[in-house]
Amino acid sequence: MPRYFSDSSRPMEMVRLRDMDDYRGLPLTRWNIRQPPEDDDTREVVPAQRPSDAIDLVLVPGLAFTPSGKRLGRGRGYYDAFLSSCDRSKTEIVALAFEQQVLGDLPAGDRDFNVAKVISAKTDLC
Repeated sequence: MPRYFSDSSRPMEMVRLRDMDDYRGLPLTRWNIRQPPEDDDTREVVPAQRPSDAIDLVLVPGLAFTPSGKRLGRGRGYYDAFLSSCDRSKTEIVALAFEQQVLGDLPAGDRDFNVAKVISAKTDLC
């Protein structure tokens, strides 16, 4: 489960949840996303240096995607920074998208990480 910080200089971290009841008990952020509070130190945090040792699959959010796996996020680079530390031979990077979110091309920079697969309701696009 990703946890973002109000101090944008801190990287996003992945926190282990015990079960769905644990998830349902999380507070909502101002973006209406459930996540552990910043000051909750009772949860296990996945080591940032080697997340692929603990994570098999990352579902990556985005505003838009291309069939080749380019992704347009919200511009803060949280997922790009996290994905840069993942070993892609161990961790599958996937996006779930509505058909309307899949476009022919998107701008991408040197720090933008592609997803391995874009899955929509109609087709498996990559």
